[in-house]
Amino acid sequence: MKYFTNRHNLIKTATIFVVAIAPAIVTACGMTSTAQTGRSIPPPPEGQTSVLVDDLEDGDRFNQFQGTWFTYDDREQGGDSKVIPEGYSAFTASPGGPDGSSLTASIKGKVTTTYQHGFLGMGTDLHSPNDPVDISQYNAIEFWAKGDGKSYRMKLRSPVTGDYDDFGYNFAPADEWTRYVVTFDQLKQEGWGKQSDRNKALGQVISITWQTINQPHDSIDLAVDNIRFRRTGVSPVTP
Repeated sequence: MKYFTNRHNLIKTATIFVVAIAPAIVTACGMTSTAQTGRSIPPPPEGQTSVLVDDLEDGDRFNQFQGTWFTYDDREQGGDSKVIPEGYSAFTASPGGPDGSSLTASIKGKVTTTYQHGFLGMGTDLHSPNDPVDISQYNAIEFWAKGDGKSYRMKLRSPVTGDYDDFGYNFAPADEWTRYVVTFDQLKQEGWGKQSDRNKALGQVISITWQTINQPHDSIDLAVDNIRFRRTGVSPVTP
């Protein structure tokens, strides 16, 4: 699938392909459903407080909701940043992960300034491309990540946000697996787009992405794993 971006944000337009990813900790606060929403994510299994998006252990390019993993970079905007694996190659999970995991999603690459706001990233659709999903019955997103110490932004892509200024959370994963539990009330827009209603955006989420911040970067190394939506009362924790 193709992507176009406004600074750190992006829109999908064509055909999807996949990546590999990894982990860290942050936490939760309640959200309410909105009148205009997409299809709903199922509630947590009985006796549990979270639902799995993907742990990559099946090794395929689909998450638990049949959305596809993909990678992207700024070449559609005239840049020459490069993500590995390529955005239009078949997805392959990578060996590794936090304790108990054998496969993860990961990317490497290089970010340049040929395009002023150079970037690269990876993500997973929650259903088919551009098909909104309602996640507002949950109040946090959990994922594990391992990186190179550089700053990245996890974003929940939604057609509700103006100028693709999506709600997200910045983090800087070190070279060890870390669990992040990010409450939805911690998600913020970056400020260049029109201010949007967060509850409405959570009612129409297209994908989860992890993207570079700033440029240039001679090398990029990021992995994510064990992605979940949570609905639980926990105190926010930032590593």
